Amino acid sequence: MVELIRHRYKYFPYELELAKREVNTLMPAAALSETSKGLRLSGDFDAETAHRLVYFASVWDGERYAPTMQSQLERVNGNGPNRQSTRYSAHGLHEYKGKFNPQIARAILNILDIPVGSRVLDPFCGSGTSLLECVHLGMNAVGTDINPLAVFIANAKLAAISMPAATLRAELAKIVKRERRIKVPKEGCNLAAREEYLLAWFTPEIFQQIERLRLAIEESEPQTSAPLLAIASNLLRDYSFQDPNDLRIRRRKSPLPEKLFITAYEEAAEQFINKLEDAQQIVRAAKPTSRAILTDSREMTAKALGSSEKFDCALTSPPYATALPYIDTQRLSLIWLDLIPPSEIPSLEARLVGSREVRGQQSKRALLDQLLCNAAGLPEAQADYCRMLQGALCEDDGFRRKAVPLLLYRYFAGMAQVFSAIGPLMGKGAPFALIVGGNHTVLGGKRFDINTPQHLAEIASSCGWTHVETVPLQTYQRYGYHMDNAVTAEAMVIVRSK
Repeated sequence: MVELIRHRYKYFPYELELAKREVNTLMPAAALSETSKGLRLSGDFDAETAHRLVYFASVWDGERYAPTMQSQLERVNGNGPNRQSTRYSAHGLHEYKGKFNPQIARAILNILDIPVGSRVLDPFCGSGTSLLECVHLGMNAVGTDINPLAVFIANAKLAAISMPAATLRAELAKIVKRERRIKVPKEGCNLAAREEYLLAWFTPEIFQQIERLRLAIEESEPQTSAPLLAIASNLLRDYSFQDPNDLRIRRRKSPLPEKLFITAYEEAAEQFINKLEDAQQIVRAAKPTSRAILTDSREMTAKALGSSEKFDCALTSPPYATALPYIDTQRLSLIWLDLIPPSEIPSLEARLVGSREVRGQQSKRALLDQLLCNAAGLPEAQADYCRMLQGALCEDDGFRRKAVPLLLYRYFAGMAQVFSAIGPLMGKGAPFALIVGGNHTVLGGKRFDINTPQHLAEIASSCGWTHVETVPLQTYQRYGYHMDNAVTAEAMVIVRSK
């Protein structure tokens, strides 16, 4: 008999539900009873399995408290025992906007009973939250994303966790020395597009500072340079003319920082390396077998992923319809890291699943034609829903609202392509869990609540998946800018391949 002790921080109701699901899945023969501090387990179970649990801090066996791996990771990297930490291990490398918290990713893997050594796919991996959690649990993960910055950061996190922190610390010291002797050519009349764009958003002095640092870091080996570049990228907005607290590209009204960029960078890098070192005492550095790949999940193939081996599980937090303009807010990093030329930013934004961008009347007319004739072959329920929204429009609706039915149809069509592309890559009966946010719109003066989880479950079923269940979640805290635009309700949709 043992007692599972909860963390001291306040739980959302859904976290308590997920905690029980974890226990029921990983220790199915155990009998559970509530205690004032958590759950008491009796019967037949492996007590060591309890250390894999997310929502419990320790295991009491009657003689001593043994902390879970999750508790150890959160405490050495977090804000004390009274607050949940989401920036442990390499998760705090970069404040990528819109990422979901790592506890959810690990809980999903536990609830789906995914064993050590399994192959896991995340088709919208973003900055690699799920990939890193797979590494912590000894799984091999592959993530895909269409955003070059997301793929860069995800691979930087994987590189960081797979090397000794001391290696990064030694390289940081070399970079700081190297930066002092690097000379950046003064800007002239014939600027390249990259430099011209950056000089529109940074003072000449700061531009010189960030360029010196970039060149100093890029002299390092790729495995060490990627995490160290990602840390610098995370500071760019604060030193630019862009408002640091706005997702849109708007000029700042607050003054620029007085601290030199190299000083801020060195402090941030040292802080990250110290936290990484603490985490690596708990999760030993692993071989870098997991990776993120730059590819469109709607066109995913085994060839694009470099392997025909089937996946045992998929999980993701996909974008939602009319998603926020993440490419816009990340453009300084995309261009500074030379991941994309400035001219390609609008087209990349428009290609994202869930993008709110529709450029030109001709594109709108084409989308409307596709909606009216259901060119994507969506289930009739989803096609009819989009047509109903289209019919609810009135003259007083602005251009953003008038685009909602078209954008929603395009989003559903894109997600159908994702489900169809992933299906052949999965093992028989393999689960796919999606954390999906619903949202709402007002058209013709009437509010419409868009039940995106239900729509996606039905679309998945039409693409050959079996819908297992949809678990409602109170919206958990997402971290980043524009919290007013966060979704109002979320759910975990679980489907299985046939």
